[in-house]
Amino acid sequence: MYYIYFHNWWDGFFNGNNGNTIQFFKELFKYCKFKNSVITNNIKNANVIIEAGKPNDNIINNDNIIYKINFIGEPVLPCYEKYDIVLTGINRINNIIDLPVSVMYILCNNLYSILDIPRNITTIPNKFCCFVVSNPNSEVRNKMFRLLNNYKKVDSGGRYMNNIGNIIINSDWWSPNYINFIKQYKFMICFENTKMETYSTEKIVNTYLSHTIPIYWSSNNIKNIFNIDSMLFLEDETDISFNKIINKIIELDTDDQKYLEFINRPIFTEHNRTFWKDNYSYSSLGNKIDNLLNKIQ
Repeated sequence: MYYIYFHNWWDGFFNGNNGNTIQFFKELFKYCKFKNSVITNNIKNANVIIEAGKPNDNIINNDNIIYKINFIGEPVLPCYEKYDIVLTGINRINNIIDLPVSVMYILCNNLYSILDIPRNITTIPNKFCCFVVSNPNSEVRNKMFRLLNNYKKVDSGGRYMNNIGNIIINSDWWSPNYINFIKQYKFMICFENTKMETYSTEKIVNTYLSHTIPIYWSSNNIKNIFNIDSMLFLEDETDISFNKIINKIIELDTDDQKYLEFINRPIFTEHNRTFWKDNYSYSSLGNKIDNLLNKIQ
């Protein structure tokens, strides 16, 4: 029997008041050796620890811990070797299982089947484009906002460059209220903070759920997760690529027929469905966990 202790998790993880919760792990455990497990609130009873973020050596070095697992949404942990398994958005180190935040969000909330429903959108939103950002430290994202504003005003509802008179509460980015805000717009600039490895977050997922066209920049792994033709993807950071995206936005903004054709494109291709099955399904993730843990026995 495995007694699992979760340490250092974010607010709402345990009670379900977050976009990503313990429910993800409860489902994942069904597909790996932790199917016979109990979640404990007492570290003294635990023989497995699942920690979020930076390591706490006093916790993970407890003598009765036999398996140490980490999840980190931002793939910048400096000490991956302290764990038997790290779940994160990179795939270059032996003890890592590739798990972007976007995938965890979709699995945790059973969103895959919703996203895979064929689209039949017939109504075009009245508003042009939104941008909800609080972190000002992504020059690529900021540049997209500035350039698109030269064509038409982009409504900025975050703390950064706010121009709508109020702040859209982005701490509840999983809420119906946030989705309904995005739904007002034809487009959303939903760039990631950075481009690295397989890193992607909930940003593009929420844009799809809102029936809004994503203007997006991230790792090229996104082409495995979603149909690249269902988004306006910035291929690189050259002026040529920026101009290509701007011109496509203008084309879709000024032609309702082209806009409706684009917004109704499928979010998953057959390649994406196969990739999900082989890499991001609960069963494939469970198999990867077992394979790594079996190597250290």
